[in-house]
Formats: sequence, C-alpha cells, structure tokens
Amino acid sequence: MLRGSRSITVNKKAPKSLKPQQARSLIRRFHILQKNKSSILSRIAKQNPAVTEKNYKSKLSKVYQEEYDKFRVSKTMEQFKVDDSVLMEPMTKMLARIDAEIEQRGGLHVYQMASTVGQNQKRGGDSLKKLVEWFKELDRTSQNALEIGCLSAENAILTSGMFGHIDRIDLNSQSPQILEQNFMERPLPTNGSERYEMISCSLVLNFVPTPKERGEMLKRITSFLKEPKDSHSGTSSLFLVLPLPCITNSRYFNASLLLEVMESLGFKEVKYYEAKKVAYWLYDWKGHHAMKRMPPQKKKELHGGGTRNNFYVDVSGI
Repeated sequence: MLRGSRSITVNKKAPKSLKPQQARSLIRRFHILQKNKSSILSRIAKQNPAVTEKNYKSKLSKVYQEEYDKFRVSKTMEQFKVDDSVLMEPMTKMLARIDAEIEQRGGLHVYQMASTVGQNQKRGGDSLKKLVEWFKELDRTSQNALEIGCLSAENAILTSGMFGHIDRIDLNSQSPQILEQNFMERPLPTNGSERYEMISCSLVLNFVPTPKERGEMLKRITSFLKEPKDSHSGTSSLFLVLPLPCITNSRYFNASLLLEVMESLGFKEVKYYEAKKVAYWLYDWKGHHAMKRMPPQKKKELHGGGTRNNFYVDVSGI
C-alpha cells in the first residue's frame, strides 16, 4: 500500500528569502519539472488509461514510492528524456524523482516565493506594468478588477490608481491582502455588482494541467466579466500573460490558434506585446452574444522536433 507522500506545498527547510538570481534559477527548474511531469503522465496514461493525474501515486504504488523515498537532490540536475520508447517502469521512476525534487526544493511555497521576487517592481519584474501602460495609451480606467494568480499585493495595478476596487486571489496566498482561492471554485456571480470590468490572468493558464481545463478556465472568466453595456467605460477587458514558448515552441499551438480560441469566447485582441520570455495580450470582451461554440476537434501537430512543448488550449464543445 502506498504510504502518504510528503507534502509538496510547504517544506520546513525552505529558505526565508531568495536573491533574484536564485529566484530565476528556481523558476526555470520548476518549469522544466512541471513540463516533464505533464509529458510523463500523458504517456503513462496512454499505456494505462486507468492512471490519471489525481490517482497516479496510488496506481503506480510500489515502484513510484521506492524511487520517491530514495531520491536526493544533487548539484547535477537531471535532464529527462521522455519519448514513446520509454517503458512504464522507467517513466514511473522519472515521475517519482520529479515529485521528490519538487518537494526537496521547497515545493509550491518556494516557487511562489521565487515568483514574488520576480514580480518585485524594484527589479522590474511586474508584468502588470504592461497593462497599466496600455490603459494609459487607451485613456482607460476601470471601476473594479480581479487579479487571478496574484503573487504580490504591492504591484502596478494597485499603485497606478486606475483600477478601482481590486480583488486578488491565488492558490497559495503569500499575503493577507490576497484571498487563497482556486478560481475554478470561486462562486459564480449572481448579479452585476459581482462582475468585473477588468480581469488579469498572468502566468496562470500555463499551469492548468490539461488543454480542456485551460479552455474551461478561459470560458469561466467570461462569467466574471461585466457585459460591456454595463461597464462604466463601455468595455470589459482581459489581460493575459503566457510564457512565450506556449505560442512559439508548441507542437500543437500558436498565436493564430489562440486568436481563434479567444474569438470563439467573444474576445477581440486590442494589444499584443512579445518580450524575450513572455507574451502579453489585452482583449476586450464583446459579451455573451459574441460567443460561439467551437465544434469538437483533435489537436494536430503543427511543428515537429524533440524540443517542442505540448501546450494547447481546447475550447471545442465547451
């Protein structure tokens, strides 16, 4: 029987603070680990459909647990080779080592800490500065805003004074000013006063596990936006930020497909900016009447190569 795995959310040995270079290194490593974990789980599920992201620890049982227990982080970081030639047992062991490394590096708690360092305005890492810049260019303000995946309450949309009342949520809050909440479990609005004129979703969608769940999240965002006619400025907006490789280095996805996805949900692209590592979008939502149901479709390989990621967003049939 599988013993209870150690928590991957909080590590008592986690550092109290991080320097910027340490933070960047940790963020890169966590991204690599999460990317490979997703790829391994997908391949394991092909070989054994009974294994899912929720039950894999119990289903893979002894092989997983033994590898997990004996793993220790070393200075040499493992480079994972994941392809269809790898058999079930080696993949299970790789998965166990990934989970163990995530925990031993401090888990989600330390990743959040590193991300917060990255968002420190004094170091120029606050992605919301681009949103403020665009709102100034467009001569816009907002009466209220919802920030999904907020890592720091002291960010650009607060200091700009342009966004009225701001609600902030995150899965693992690092501040009493940020509500600890899963957006997918946030109660749906029951009236217009509970909806927003602007929603920020910065570097969140890429951590949602599956393409279908990413599509469901984007659709759910529309339920929290005010109909444009009810907004004081006549617009309701979404600020979206993704790692650049999601649209430039995916086997199955690109900027054109993202545009198709967003248009099906009633969004119109207003601004786009491509930085060295991330991409920014500002969308205006045209309302529920502009939404159209996309027919079911299978994802197609657009780009080959072993260095590609598998990022994809599926809104078909939603």
